[in-house]
This record gives sequence, structure tokens and C-alpha cells, in this order.
Amino acid sequence: MAETKWIPMTVTEVHQETEQMVSLRMQPSVDHVQFDFRTGQYVKILCPGGREAYFAIASNPEEKKFIEFLVKDVEGSPAHDLSQVKPDDELRVSTPMGKGFPLERLKGKNVLLVGMGSGLSPLRSVMKSIHRRKQDFGKVVLVYGVRRPEDVPFIDDFNLWGMKIRVEIAASQPGKSYWSGFEGRVTELLPKLALSYEKMVACVCGSKEMEEEVAKFLESVGMPKENILFNY
Repeated sequence: MAETKWIPMTVTEVHQETEQMVSLRMQPSVDHVQFDFRTGQYVKILCPGGREAYFAIASNPEEKKFIEFLVKDVEGSPAHDLSQVKPDDELRVSTPMGKGFPLERLKGKNVLLVGMGSGLSPLRSVMKSIHRRKQDFGKVVLVYGVRRPEDVPFIDDFNLWGMKIRVEIAASQPGKSYWSGFEGRVTELLPKLALSYEKMVACVCGSKEMEEEVAKFLESVGMPKENILFNY
């Protein structure tokens, strides 16, 4: 196995997006160094405490001066250690990995983005790119699943995207909150959307179980298997 190539990064911004998720912005610690990647790719981060873990990039590849991540704080995991960083902390990040979600596969097509939880990260990378050049794409639909309405990160992005594309959010446990949207899981919402799935290309990211269920449903309604994309 090839030795990991590490790039020194400096944390520049940390935002508490939800109770469990934080967003991080980093930039190369060395001047005049750009971090090049494709939409949907991921990296390995050497987290505080010395453990390594994989995280998908949440920013637009055209934003050359920085990269962003969405990190879910899971107690006892490397992600927990990473979620505790502060601005000016130094980290090491690997070069990008995975095939990502190639934009050339999506241009001129109707696009379906399906995610849940921190799986929004690579989809946000795609969405930010699409939003800049919406005229290059057909109909775009984002379907995102959370437990509670307050678990939606990057809420300003969702409000902005909703002006140009269709955004559908499924909350599986909305409780007694203000929620008036769909109550249930993403896999329960998809059959109710009346979309021409057979004419779309899908980018899917979430838990392994969710990805398998979504792929099974999309194939059952006529979406060609080769049009169901994963970023790894």
C-alpha cells in the first residue's frame, strides 16, 4: 500500500452546525499551496490524539484557498477528537481519495442527490458546484434525512439552494417541534415524490444500510444501475 502523503493544514473556522455536528474550514499551512480535488472526494485526517479517520470534503473544488468538512461528534471516535479543534490548530490531511461524484456525469442531466446525517458533506460539494452553474444541469432534487428538524446543518445553504432547486427533508423523529414537513425516513419519502427516476442520475451518501435501500428502490423504479453513483 502506498504511503500516505500528508499536507499540513491550519484550521481557520469552526462552526457548531447542530447539537452533534460541526463544520470546519482549513487552508494549507504553506503559502501558495492549493488543495485540488473533485466533487465528492474524501481524505484521511490525522486527528488530535493521533488517530486517523476518513472525512468527505464539503466545499466546492473551485474554492481553491480552503476546504471544508462536516464532522459528526461521536463520543470515543476520532471524529470526536476532530470536533474539538479550534481556529489556528494545525492538522495533517491526506491527498484526496475516491472517485467522488464526477460533475461531467451530471451535466445536462436531471440530478437526484440523496443523503442523511453527515453524508451531506460530499453532496454539499456537488450542490455548491451545481448552484454556481445551474444552467448546465437539468432538474435537480435534493432529498436529505435527519432525526429532528434541528439536526439540519448548513441551514443557510439549504435556504439558498431552495431558490433554484427542489429540496425535500425527511425527519424521522420530529417530536413535538414545529415540523410540518415529511415525517419518516428518506427511503419512505422517495416513493412519494412522483419523480421520473428513470430519467435521472443519482448521487447517494449515507449509512451503508441507507445506501443499499436507496439503490434498491431506485433500480426498482427504472433507474439504470450505472446512474446510481457513490463517492468511494
